[in-house]
Amino acid sequence: SNIEDIGRYTARIEELRNANARFVPVELLSHLEKPSIVEVKLGDQVNRTMTIMFTDIRNFTALSEKMTPAQNFRFLNSYLSRFGPIVREHNGFVDKYIGDCIMALFPSEPDCAIRAGVAMRRALKDYNLHRIRSGYDPLAIGIGVHTGEMMLGIIGEHQRFEGTVISDSVNLASRLETLTKFYQTGMIVSSNTILGANQVDDFNYRFIDYVKVKGKNEPVLIYEIYDED
Repeated sequence: SNIEDIGRYTARIEELRNANARFVPVELLSHLEKPSIVEVKLGDQVNRTMTIMFTDIRNFTALSEKMTPAQNFRFLNSYLSRFGPIVREHNGFVDKYIGDCIMALFPSEPDCAIRAGVAMRRALKDYNLHRIRSGYDPLAIGIGVHTGEMMLGIIGEHQRFEGTVISDSVNLASRLETLTKFYQTGMIVSSNTILGANQVDDFNYRFIDYVKVKGKNEPVLIYEIYDED
């Protein structure tokens, strides 16, 4: 009947909408003020102030060399399935997965990103207990967090485009994650994030250094969040 056909069609549309949301975050569409991915055009963009997080597995190259490609896929999906949801639980969304790296955005207060980072480090302890019991080496991760202006938009070309973030803030958050190796700490945040947090005294943090990171002309004050240490 027509009613059954309409029902099947509506269900199919909902399936496609949910499938698209796995590739293009609905939060990105919302900020671009697009009701669906169908409305997105190359060059769409909007300026926003957000907090961006980069998290990366230490020595992943050496780790992956010990695994076959199939084992690498299983490992990454196991890892990301534990840590990706933590971003959403703290009012953020994953912009993209870059191998073992998670690039996440937090549109609300910077506190959400800090809490997500603390929760990730807490989850890492449980994950490492599971890995040790299974005969694998424990993992270490680095987390970099910065708050600033950024452009959310659609880049690419006619046959292939994607949503992304373009900003100096993105580069800085990535550099802060890299600095966690140098300072031997799990999580580094910028002074912008500390100053922007509404409840910064909820966290254990300390000033680390005043550094000039690659790609930045002005030095940056950086802080360590050490709740899980």
